[in-house]
Amino acid sequence: MANTINTLKNAPGLIAKVAAQMLADKVQFVKAVDKESGFDQRVNGYDTGDTIQISKPARFTTSSTADITANIQDVVEEKVSLALDTRVVVPISLTSSEIATDLALAGWTKRILDPAVSAIAQNVEQAMLVKAKNAVANTVGTWNATVFDTDTMLSAKQKLLEYLAPADDGFLALLNPAAQRSAVNARKGLFQASDEVRDQYKKGYMGTADGFDYLSNNLLPIQTNGTAAVTGATITTTSTAGATTLAITGTGTQTITAGEVFTISGVNAVHPITKANLGYLAQFVATGTFTAAAGAYTGVTFTVAGQPNVYATTSLQNVSALPQSGANVVFFGTASGTAVQNLGFHKSFFRFASVPLVLPGGMDMAAQETVDGITVRVIRDYEVLTDRLIMRLDVLCGGAVVRPEWACRITA
Repeated sequence: MANTINTLKNAPGLIAKVAAQMLADKVQFVKAVDKESGFDQRVNGYDTGDTIQISKPARFTTSSTADITANIQDVVEEKVSLALDTRVVVPISLTSSEIATDLALAGWTKRILDPAVSAIAQNVEQAMLVKAKNAVANTVGTWNATVFDTDTMLSAKQKLLEYLAPADDGFLALLNPAAQRSAVNARKGLFQASDEVRDQYKKGYMGTADGFDYLSNNLLPIQTNGTAAVTGATITTTSTAGATTLAITGTGTQTITAGEVFTISGVNAVHPITKANLGYLAQFVATGTFTAAAGAYTGVTFTVAGQPNVYATTSLQNVSALPQSGANVVFFGTASGTAVQNLGFHKSFFRFASVPLVLPGGMDMAAQETVDGITVRVIRDYEVLTDRLIMRLDVLCGGAVVRPEWACRITA
């Protein structure tokens, strides 16, 4: 009896659905964090460079008097700009017969679609992780020498909790293979029958420990420090409340790079609500690359405790004291050094958005599907100049660090 093979009537829709599901399965960091949703298909779709505004929860201060007249607060939800600046496209040449039937599509999906989506996933994941790294100031570990033992991981969790990350099940640790190896090795003495410890011992990976769900990722970004010496620099101008830049002494044309972490003597971290001094230096992160000129770095932008301003009083206070002229500046790591930036975080510290693109008419195939907040568009048409059918897979997305203080870099 002859085989009966069904001819596909909705190949583009099936391909878009399968591609979106594959992509959702292949990303780890993006899958773990919050998604911005509710994007409808616009007449002209979204385009690279478009920006959307997302909200983060309001924060309130308390009073202790019966008469609250002078303490009534407006509800102010802060806005964060999320740039749709990551577009990944995979163009594929194919024939009609390659996806004409169920059987043909199954083979094509395994041979062609799966590796194409893998390439998209790696590009998207890497772009989002770099955004996260450059915005997060909290850092623990020893440059190029961290042992990922329980105390190291708990020190990262400590920072997240002190900055009021929600005390729920949303904490994750993203480690590269070398860090994961160190984490498993540091706990190898915990031989018992529990499933978690058994998997660490037998399979060589972490599950849930130290207050984190562990994930392994080989795309974690590398921080490359500038040429500025680790010690010896000082603040040149005393900051005023709300200052968004710092002036720091510099030598020659040495540099400070984006994502570089530093502390300032006399400037401690404070509790976000009570404003109590936490007893350790606040960590700042440079948000751009700066080159010394005339003996100083001027206009160094930063974030501290998740804010791009520095305050030592009022409800906005994020440090114990304003940076003073002459205060010592110490950079984390080594001059011109590199180190992998593993990440411990609460899933709500980052927001990811994937949006629909324009879906043109008159194509041989055109469809787009969304799975778990990730949208993939599939278009195929005939290329008259080369006598080929060309298919393209498109993803347009972006990410924003909503609460950078709810994440902590764990340098390797």
